[in-house]
Amino acid sequence: MDLTVTIDLPYLWGDQIFKKDKWGTVNFLVGPNGTGKTLFAEKLKTICQAHGMKPRYLNAERLTGLERRTYHGFSHSQMERGLDIGQFPSYKSWGMDYGLSADAFVILKERIDVRIRIEAVLSQLFGRRIRLVEEGGFLKPKLQHISHGDEYELKEKECHGLKELVTLLTFLYDDEYNCLIIDEPELHLHPQFQTFLLQEIRRIAGDPLVDPTHNKKCFFLITHSPYFVDIRTVEDLKHCIVFHPQRPASYIDQLEAEDEWKIKRFLSRLNANQKQFLFSSHPIFVEGYTDQQIFTLIQEKRGRLLGASGSCIIDVGGKDEMDLFFRLCRKLDIEAAFIADLDTLFNGRLRQSTSYDCRSRDYLQNEGVGVDLMSRIGEMEKAIDECLRGVGVELLKPDVAVSESFPQFCEAFHRIQEARDEDKRPKLRYAFLLALRFISQEIKRLTPTEAERIDFIIGRFGKILEAFRRCGVYLLSRGTLESYLSGYAGNIYLPPGETKKSEAYERERDYLLTVELSEEQFRHRYGELLDILDEASRPVRVDPTLHLSYAIGDWIYKVQSAFARGEVRDKDSLQRNAAIEWSLYSRIMDILEFSLTSEGFECRMRLKVLVDPEEREFRFTNATLPADYRLEPTGTVMA
Repeated sequence: MDLTVTIDLPYLWGDQIFKKDKWGTVNFLVGPNGTGKTLFAEKLKTICQAHGMKPRYLNAERLTGLERRTYHGFSHSQMERGLDIGQFPSYKSWGMDYGLSADAFVILKERIDVRIRIEAVLSQLFGRRIRLVEEGGFLKPKLQHISHGDEYELKEKECHGLKELVTLLTFLYDDEYNCLIIDEPELHLHPQFQTFLLQEIRRIAGDPLVDPTHNKKCFFLITHSPYFVDIRTVEDLKHCIVFHPQRPASYIDQLEAEDEWKIKRFLSRLNANQKQFLFSSHPIFVEGYTDQQIFTLIQEKRGRLLGASGSCIIDVGGKDEMDLFFRLCRKLDIEAAFIADLDTLFNGRLRQSTSYDCRSRDYLQNEGVGVDLMSRIGEMEKAIDECLRGVGVELLKPDVAVSESFPQFCEAFHRIQEARDEDKRPKLRYAFLLALRFISQEIKRLTPTEAERIDFIIGRFGKILEAFRRCGVYLLSRGTLESYLSGYAGNIYLPPGETKKSEAYERERDYLLTVELSEEQFRHRYGELLDILDEASRPVRVDPTLHLSYAIGDWIYKVQSAFARGEVRDKDSLQRNAAIEWSLYSRIMDILEFSLTSEGFECRMRLKVLVDPEEREFRFTNATLPADYRLEPTGTVMA
């Protein structure tokens, strides 16, 4: 659909501008809260009007006037008695201007063609019949249960979901509008009825400027529901507009033939969990569900609030899919992170995609080692192969002392060599690189002639890991997640067997769900994995210590002032003094002791568990500076 849309939102985007000329008949506007989707929609309505369309905008508060009841002191609705029949034109005008939907019932009263379709939906899907009753000059929509005949007013006794469906479907079926811009069409609808609504939208969707007949409409749907984003084809994906904090929305314009082919095959497997990347300002992709579960639990138990930072951890089912999401996020300008096993260095396309990324190229150039990451990986692979020739000779000797020194590596080396594998090199390289990670000194002692080459591999490996990291790709330097789990009994130098992997995962999950660990204990258990998770997820920590300090500082000043006026001399007089407001502050702390001293007074307090799980104690005197007062930091993080 040809529609030139140029929109600026200086409040959010500064002097940057969004522009798009080609649109679908169904367009999804997605992204985190506060990124400008609603402001964008309001401007989009004006642009559509300028292009000769008849748009109707429905905002997220569209049921205003149709609430179950109004509450004294909070709101008052002129529609409490129903829709004033003499105000029908005004209801339509107000609905257009404000994005409200109550005038749907005016349409149902005036348009029998639309009403017949709504009646069919209500009776066949919900077992209800609608009546538009006129009482004293007011129109009152009423519903009746077909099965047992009870009738009731829609406004007061019907659920929000049915009100949403009735009003939205009315505008879908009404041919007065050929463009609908709907903010959060999924509101109040459970997933199955979201699917039904979307099916109806797709059935009616078309280009109204090319085909003005048959009630064809174009749609712009602002949604926060991964169930509602129905991306079936590459064209659907191109009409998915992703909004970002503090910069214009992005979309995919052109795709390389290879990417288009891969995406086309992949879209049929795209599930609701994976669609979260369209809504997150910082999605984190991992290879499998075990990684997703363990990583999420670790961060949750440490008090790292992933959702508050706009992050979510998404399992994608393998390296090929991870590469595809990497490329998609680059196209959509989504700041994503990827946590992958170490064998990514030797297998799959993600290493190639990372090599093409300007961030890795800039880093390598600044380090003075060229610009092409794949070439650097190739140099490291060559050095590993040369080292393996010397090390392999030693490992294949029937030397008991070597086997006793590093039995797991020896076992892995022999098993890989004996396996009927056409290309053993990636597995041998992986095992050897891990050996240099854990037992480099032992390997050097075994083959001292390779010491210089080993140092080269270790140094190059560090730069390669950093080049990946600059692209948001974090490789687990210990190989796989299992290597970080204390309950894993497999050989860390080999791909883990599914049974042992599953057992280790279940034990670790149960452990995390049943124990409370300090940050120091987490560090001891998981080591560098925590640094990877923190950098990848950019977690938010909420610690009320500073704000508690401000509140306590204000209260200290009140106590000091009352003491200086001679109004406070003991604990009892402190609690009774109105200026001190003890009834307010007693919610957050207890007075343990108030005593007079030769210089003035000393007061000992304890915070309540409501605001401080550690129930810290603190002291202050008449000489304490309230403006500078600060509590000692706590290790506890509160949400």
